[in-house]
Amino acid sequence: MSNEDSKAIYFISVASSLSGIHQQTIRTYEMKGLIKPYRTGGGTRRYSQEDIDKLIQIQNLSQRGINLDGIKIIYEMKDKIEELQNKILLLENEISNQKIDSKNKEKEIHKSYRNEIVKKSDKSIRR
Repeated sequence: MSNEDSKAIYFISVASSLSGIHQQTIRTYEMKGLIKPYRTGGGTRRYSQEDIDKLIQIQNLSQRGINLDGIKIIYEMKDKIEELQNKILLLENEISNQKIDSKNKEKEIHKSYRNEIVKKSDKSIRR
């Protein structure tokens, strides 16, 4: 059983009861691409608690006067922001690792200087 399958435990009737949203409205949200419930092999919709929380958020945004297309754009932007934040974290980690590598290489170079530098004594300098 996959992780997604184990989280998606509620049928549409239960999701409707828990969210306070009519089943047909939930289907409309799915048709608009606002929610994507897990589908069983037989095509039955299964909802997770995250899906139900999202349904409630969608309903709240709708009640504040935002139409479904606007809500979809909001969620697309939210997903893009999360994607970019993850990318920033990866790049910050990469930069940090590059700095560490650079410092280590610099230390190795400085260690090699010690072997190559030969101090001349005052006697060997002619005037």
